[in-house]
Amino acid sequence: MKKQNSYPRKDSRKRDKKKKNDQDSKLNGFSTLNQVSGVPKPHSYHSRIPVAPVRTVTEPHDTCSICGKTIENISSAFLASDGTFVHFDCVLENLKKAHTVHEGQTISYIGRGNFALLEKDENGSWTIVERYPVEDQEKYERMKAYVEEHKA
Repeated sequence: MKKQNSYPRKDSRKRDKKKKNDQDSKLNGFSTLNQVSGVPKPHSYHSRIPVAPVRTVTEPHDTCSICGKTIENISSAFLASDGTFVHFDCVLENLKKAHTVHEGQTISYIGRGNFALLEKDENGSWTIVERYPVEDQEKYERMKAYVEEHKA
């Protein structure tokens, strides 16, 4: 019998080895975007900087000069012109009663102690028609200081 040529056998071994190497390179590749970008692996980190205690507001429970009820959350109240405190909702209701609000208009709080009459245009954006200051800058700062004083 004539011996068969062994070359095909070696070629198939090379082919199998190449396939295995290709598979290994696919398996050894990057599996996450963090590995590609070089982000370090997450680990628990404990800072040595002491954490400041959380301060809470000790409510003074003043009464509203408009409705006469107790103010439960002083940080959402206003300082009235006579030096008393008033509820946010009481101020809003008084403004709605004192000023006529047409269709497409509303009265809203715009920040820093000011309310405004807002009007919605045909594009859906709001514009300020009239401003109603409830607290001026000095009262606003006094109110902030008063709330800070009552933090424990």
